[in-house]
Amino acid sequence: MSAEERAANLAKRGPHIPADVVTRMQAQLRAGQTLERGMPAAIEDFYNRLAQAKLPPDLVTEEIYAAVATSRSRLRTLLKGLRLFAPAVPLSPAAPVTQRWDAWLNARYNAKPARPRDSRRVGLAPEDWPKAWAAAVPNLGRTVRPYGNRLPRLAAKTQVAVISAVGLLAKSREWAAAQGVEIAPTPSADLFEAFFRYLITQRGVSFGTAADYCERLRMFFMRAGLFDEASLAALANLAGALTEEATESDPGKWTKLRAFRKHFTMSDLLHAAMAAAQEAEKLPGHTTSAQRLRQKAVSYALLVNTGDRQGDLRHFDIGVDLIRDAQGDWHHAIRTSKTGRQKEIDALWPGTSKLIDAHILGDRPAWMIERRVSELQGANLLTLADAVVNEGFINLRLKDDFKIHGHLVRTLLTDLMRRERPGARWAAQHMLGHEDRYMQETYRSDFAESGAIQAMDRCIAKLEGGDLGVSRAGLLCCLCPAQVRRRYGQFNWEGQGALDNPPLLLFAEKLFSSKCTI
Repeated sequence: MSAEERAANLAKRGPHIPADVVTRMQAQLRAGQTLERGMPAAIEDFYNRLAQAKLPPDLVTEEIYAAVATSRSRLRTLLKGLRLFAPAVPLSPAAPVTQRWDAWLNARYNAKPARPRDSRRVGLAPEDWPKAWAAAVPNLGRTVRPYGNRLPRLAAKTQVAVISAVGLLAKSREWAAAQGVEIAPTPSADLFEAFFRYLITQRGVSFGTAADYCERLRMFFMRAGLFDEASLAALANLAGALTEEATESDPGKWTKLRAFRKHFTMSDLLHAAMAAAQEAEKLPGHTTSAQRLRQKAVSYALLVNTGDRQGDLRHFDIGVDLIRDAQGDWHHAIRTSKTGRQKEIDALWPGTSKLIDAHILGDRPAWMIERRVSELQGANLLTLADAVVNEGFINLRLKDDFKIHGHLVRTLLTDLMRRERPGARWAAQHMLGHEDRYMQETYRSDFAESGAIQAMDRCIAKLEGGDLGVSRAGLLCCLCPAQVRRRYGQFNWEGQGALDNPPLLLFAEKLFSSKCTI
């Protein structure tokens, strides 16, 4: 059969295929290029089902794609045909169908047999714990009220982590006994101090990890009903000290921040978000690659716009945590998972709103946005379904692009506010979702110090202009004695002017030199 005969026959085989699509397919046949096996039949079936549902191609649904996709190969053939010959048809609704077939393929052919694993347990098993501890293990899996307040059951993964931490606590008692120190199993300051010493000296864990272990112990002993007021306070004090030490002494955090500032600015995250969205537009709408790029664009934009924790961002629901108004602006309405405080951010930036719209639409026409938002009420923002992206989704992309993780973005935003607007500590508090009484002491002191330094700078400028009749030394002492003493040690301020006080001159020179970074 000649190419012309095949082209003529094609129109007869596809009575429901639009004329412009048939013309493109015939042009390929006349050029001597054959159509992929099964493609005309799949495209005819697609348009036939659209006709039966009385839907234009712009409004194609996931159900239409699922009905045509009787096999994975037929779905791939259909999508390829639509990309080539009907490029205006949205492919985004086919994304869930593609994912289901890919999951089926992986489960059928790529499943690996489970390999036996050697136990890596370090702590003691529950059967070797003190009786009061072992008896409390079932409480982890049910709702209990040992102190009157309701404590919900823990997730299975959290239960494993808690049991591991308590096992280490039991091991630390054995270790202490081997050193000649017998400690009762009742929660106490001595028990927790022995645990801390065991973790640091025998296990070599970081301060941050030790603080995490303390939190798991709190969860266990609260549900066991074994705390008294003194032991609860002792564990809280230890956990707080460990957290503070981890924050101040973690060299990796500051190394990463310095490296980021050397090569990037916060605007680079927004440029990366725009670049990801533009790259997604070039890909077929149904592909996982396009979806991942749109998710990355929205994640980066929200991180910079709102300073949200990744745990909160991953669980944003459309119409619940983020709400779109009649003007097309998206509004932030979440309570942080860590503090339960509602963040006061209100309308997002216009660019962030446009990226969210583009993510929700995929390759659908823009006029469908309100319908899509209505369809997706209660759905997860990133996956546009009930599922949630994995815990490392955002961090992995930040690590690849900028060598940092999501929490450091919050640190960078806070630092930017501190340097530019030291009087706006309230803004950082609301952005981060902190309660005032629990706001990190580091943030409070940094904002106070930056404000004092800027006030001192202004007053010294007035002094040098002859506006104030006080000595430079006296002025500095009045403005920020606490900050000076904390950073540069005690000075002898009494009876000395600026010219008589070399330590003070060194401090002022360091403070106002062009190379100074405070």
